[in-house]
Amino acid sequence: MAAGELTLTAALGVGPGDVVAFVGGGGKTTAMLRLAAEIASAGGRVVTTTTTRLAASEVLLAPVHVRTIAALPAALATARHVLLTGAIDALADKMLGVAPEALCALQLPGTTLVIEADGSRRLPFKAPGEHEPVIPACSTLVVPVVGIDAVGRPLDARHVHRPERVSHIHAGETVTPEMIAAVMTDPRGGCKNVPAGARIVLLINQVDNGDRRRLARDIAVRVLSAGPIATVALAALTGGGHPVLEVLRR
Repeated sequence: MAAGELTLTAALGVGPGDVVAFVGGGGKTTAMLRLAAEIASAGGRVVTTTTTRLAASEVLLAPVHVRTIAALPAALATARHVLLTGAIDALADKMLGVAPEALCALQLPGTTLVIEADGSRRLPFKAPGEHEPVIPACSTLVVPVVGIDAVGRPLDARHVHRPERVSHIHAGETVTPEMIAAVMTDPRGGCKNVPAGARIVLLINQVDNGDRRRLARDIAVRVLSAGPIATVALAALTGGGHPVLEVLRR
């Protein structure tokens, strides 16, 4: 496909009834909300949520927000996209998440459930901590996300979330395509806690120029040759039009 011809929905292969979990860094919330907007504009219904925490300011980006599962059916009767969270943590200015077991117990026929399943402190690249990601067992699709702008940055806490965990998987002083590919395909990294049977699609974000596209393709080739991930999407989620530039498959 030529640049700008693919929606995120098509690139990820998302359909009604899918349970999609976004993990990693480099634009998870943007990806979640972009996917939800596409589904809603195409006439579908979608619930977005988190199993961790969501910035209170990001709640305003969803058309309808509810804080309890009990309020969800009424909200979905009037809106195609509803954001579900727990209560607000006023001290942290965060909305609390919803337990993964509660999400799997939802009865939402024909509705897509989209989940932000870990945090990254707004950094483009990470490896998960011991307690994350919190991916519901009913997830049908897991999408590790990484920002291509991480390449060339120092492997330190200013530029990478949990750099010490990254170095346990692939050592180095700076972030390289080889390092990103190694972390994204590792069961301690981007493939951690993926439920049995769930599809995995790597989303490389912020691919907004030719140099970044070449780097992203390098990562994709390495990822596809490694085994667990069979599809990689290259995207620029903050641009206009359709956000996905290219989809590469094994």
